[in-house]
Amino acid sequence: MAEAPPNPLISTARASDTSPLIQLHPLVLLTISDYLTRHTLRQQNGPVAGAILGQQNGHEITMEVAFEAKLTQNEAGHVVLDDAWFHDRLEQFKDVHKSPALDLVGWFTLGPSTGPSEHHLPIHTRLQEVYNESSILLLFHPADAVAEFSAGGKLPLTLYESVFDSGPGMDIDGAGQHWPLKFRELVYTVETGEAEMISVDFVARGGGNATAIDSAKAAAAAPKAAAEMAEESKKGKGKAKDAAAAAKEGAIDESAVLTAEDEELLSSLTAKSNAIKMLSRRISLLRAYLASLPPTYLSDPSLPLANPPATDPSTLPLNHPILRSISALLARLPILAPPDAPAFARESLEEQSDVQLVALLASITGSVQAAKEAGRKHAVVDNTRYQGKKGLLAGMGSFDAGGTGAAFFDTVMQGGSGEGRALRERSGNERWG
Repeated sequence: MAEAPPNPLISTARASDTSPLIQLHPLVLLTISDYLTRHTLRQQNGPVAGAILGQQNGHEITMEVAFEAKLTQNEAGHVVLDDAWFHDRLEQFKDVHKSPALDLVGWFTLGPSTGPSEHHLPIHTRLQEVYNESSILLLFHPADAVAEFSAGGKLPLTLYESVFDSGPGMDIDGAGQHWPLKFRELVYTVETGEAEMISVDFVARGGGNATAIDSAKAAAAAPKAAAEMAEESKKGKGKAKDAAAAAKEGAIDESAVLTAEDEELLSSLTAKSNAIKMLSRRISLLRAYLASLPPTYLSDPSLPLANPPATDPSTLPLNHPILRSISALLARLPILAPPDAPAFARESLEEQSDVQLVALLASITGSVQAAKEAGRKHAVVDNTRYQGKKGLLAGMGSFDAGGTGAAFFDTVMQGGSGEGRALRERSGNERWG
């Protein structure tokens, strides 16, 4: 099969240090996915395009919100934006998202994985002229989204920045077709916020209630069936039992509806299954790549040190960075799965015992400190009680001298308490006895 010619709109220059760093949020992907789903189910044949809002801080650009755009056709037959509608819609989104303030940072559309096409230029040029001169193009690839090899792997999209390429490919004299505006691929990362995590989790759990769809439909049809059967039962009493049986059969089976715990377990198992499938697919890809390489002196000592020329067109050329990455990955495998499992288990058990011993010593130290504090407080209370008794005895022993002890005695004798009355009676008995 002949190789496809290169896309004339793709710049061959590498990304420079001034290229923006893109942070793509899942909310943009959900909006694009919902737009494409509705576009497909409604069997709409028109083009798909929309705006992407975000923030730009130097070279860092975030893509946070997206919405679909209304398109029209100009006099030249090109598909362009409806300027009045797009301007009003953009201002509405800016009014809603004032904190943080969002602005137009790019737009999205559909296209092949080879890059943008000629019909994408009018919309991109218009956005650059009116809204943002450094607009980013998000090109979604529908063909890659349904491909089996890309399921669960790389996202079927590519981000491009526009550059004015003044290379030798330009036609200065204007004798032929030339493209001064070209696109250069950008690297992006997916950034997720807390609110978006809730949305993504809700979408991921949406398939968990698929088993309840048939029951819900049956429940919706049950009242109608029961009414029809009841109406027929007026003609014959025997049909009433059939109507009741039909209504009972149409009731919702509660065992078919998933609970919150079942949905959480289902989403967790689905995520693990996708991760295992992706790992298996990538391991198979590495094995296929290594199997397609020509034989070398590492596997056959009889071969020369230099790599022999590949005569088979199915063999791939050597790529030393990839081979070094594979070698580094194999070198890290013993760390993940140690060869001496019993020694590793024993060492882990010793470390666990050390941690528990330190925790036990810390607990004993805390208990000793608490006991010491309780003893100190008890000594203070006991000392205060002893000092009070000692003062009372000293005051009562010196009442004959007419000092403070006598004053204390007089106070007690004159008091109306039970102790004062008892003391007066005892003193009177001793005096007149």
